[in-house]
Amino acid sequence: MFSTDRLILRQFEESDLDDMLRMRNQAEVRRVLSYGYLVPSSPSFEQTMRQWVDNALIFLIITLRESGEYLGDCRLDMETSKNRNGRLAISLLQEHQGKGYGEEALRFLIDHAFKQLALHRISLEVFQPNVKAIKLYRKLGFVEEGRVRDGLWMDGGWQDIIAMGILDREWKQQ
Repeated sequence: MFSTDRLILRQFEESDLDDMLRMRNQAEVRRVLSYGYLVPSSPSFEQTMRQWVDNALIFLIITLRESGEYLGDCRLDMETSKNRNGRLAISLLQEHQGKGYGEEALRFLIDHAFKQLALHRISLEVFQPNVKAIKLYRKLGFVEEGRVRDGLWMDGGWQDIIAMGILDREWKQQ
């Protein structure tokens, strides 16, 4: 278990599955996370969520320090161990977005990844319409590394998928 000013970042527990499913069934959350069609996730989606937990280098449940309330989750997957390249993902319940919780959780996870796990780089993908996330990633030091042009059909039109990354030396300079 880890803590920040306002958050507890802890390991996954079976009881988190309901909250994880509820979050991923929120239309606005699902819209910016899913490459597929926007259809509600079913309990069978639990198997996919368990695979995320089992296969992640680190998977953290994000909760409020004061109340223990579930806010979301974040994970770091190891893309290539030889090259020490991690892949970052975060999801927050819609009602907790825009309050700085995502930034606080990511600052901890990125710092932990570079200082404790000795990663060299961290990458992520974000959909072009997710302007708030792109702004946050840039604030954290991520730079755009490429785009999949018109790679996603969303809201009746084609959108780009943006690849972003940060290196350990860039994080250290901040």
